[in-house]
Amino acid sequence: MTTTLPPSTDNSALQDAANRHLFVGMTNPAQLAEEGGPLVMDSAEGVYVTAMDGKKYIDGISGMYFRNAGHGREEIARAVYEQLSRISMNVYAGATPATIQLAAKLAEITPGDLTRTFFCQGGSEANESSLKMAQAYHMRRGDKGRYKVISRKGSYHGSTYGTMWLGGHPGFPRTDYQPRPANVVTVPGPHAYRCEFGSSSPEECGELSAKAIEEAILFEGPESVSAVIGEPVSQPLGGVIPPSNYWPLVREICDRYGVVLIFDEVITGFGRLGEWFGADFVGVTPDIMSFAKGITSGYFPVGGSIATAEIADVFSGGPDKTWSHMYTYSAHPGGAAAALANLAIVEREGLVDNARARGEQLAERLAEMKEKHPMVGDVRGAGLIQGIEFVADRKTKQHFDPSLKVNARLTEKLIARGVWIRVPAYIVPIAPPLVITADELDELATAIDESLGEVEKELGV
Repeated sequence: MTTTLPPSTDNSALQDAANRHLFVGMTNPAQLAEEGGPLVMDSAEGVYVTAMDGKKYIDGISGMYFRNAGHGREEIARAVYEQLSRISMNVYAGATPATIQLAAKLAEITPGDLTRTFFCQGGSEANESSLKMAQAYHMRRGDKGRYKVISRKGSYHGSTYGTMWLGGHPGFPRTDYQPRPANVVTVPGPHAYRCEFGSSSPEECGELSAKAIEEAILFEGPESVSAVIGEPVSQPLGGVIPPSNYWPLVREICDRYGVVLIFDEVITGFGRLGEWFGADFVGVTPDIMSFAKGITSGYFPVGGSIATAEIADVFSGGPDKTWSHMYTYSAHPGGAAAALANLAIVEREGLVDNARARGEQLAERLAEMKEKHPMVGDVRGAGLIQGIEFVADRKTKQHFDPSLKVNARLTEKLIARGVWIRVPAYIVPIAPPLVITADELDELATAIDESLGEVEKELGV
């Protein structure tokens, strides 16, 4: 095939080449061409991205929930360059100062006695690693039959073959991929707005949802269950905050049956909830925590799994004790340098506190929108991971007919108002960078408010 390299300054040529030669995640060339895309970015600063055609947008979901420190942070880029200039990669049984320092930093800022970290490249790999660590932990203790994993509906844990079957995300169908792994067990999540148990209160929903995990453990046989995995606050459905009794009950259940509790903090970690970690937000410490995204604000692909001393210590001793697991780019020193620089920014600029304050501001604006717009069924979330669920009927909570393409309409209205959020299914996700100011937050919220109103007029709501 004869191809021509598109000029780096020609937006039209770049878009055409992307549609011909690039798989752009979770979309396709025909769809992108119809929308006039893909968006080819020329520059970015703070909460804004500027396209090749000169249009400027608020980054409404922080890239993919990771640009915590904002765009254009030369400090992080320089840290990566300086590290790679000294040493670019590890050797077997070796480590670099930056990676060791980062592991120590994580032991300092994570809750409880989480203490030893395995580093990888991203969130999917982090969750794969956490699941493997949990099963290997049981093996080292002589519990060889523990291989099953319990996850919850309405959760998302990655796109690898193993992690994609955990939970269930309305924007990520699994119809192309079969069979479902035999070790996966799924139970209802603690979603009070749509509680599957018909509960009369959030607390009852929390109790029944936790009980569903216990019933699954007993049905499968405790001797066969390795781990329970979940996000402290679930992202796919717009920041679903579990009832306050839920995670303490789950912690008790896992302890009762010797099941490892894994928190997926790929999105909730490093300040997004207005606390350093979701574990701090819900007041429960897991046995293993998966992380990624916000640890470098997306400036370098880094993820990992941090375990308690009880978990970590079973992998110390003779060769037979070794945890047989790694990736080619595990503990990459460039990524460690990016993470250290990023965490320094988060601490120095008080971004965790800012996420909490801006989250309170956003919650107030969303509550106003719920009162104002009939199509808003529910608003939810905390810090800078919040969302709007839009419905055709508030009483029945019925969603709009997909043929109406309400999500595409909202996406179009938001983009026209200078906000880059692709609205999936029936949720407007809102997760801007943690550096967002009060004025920028108001600009974002006003654009969402106006977009909802315009779509309601089109639909005759």
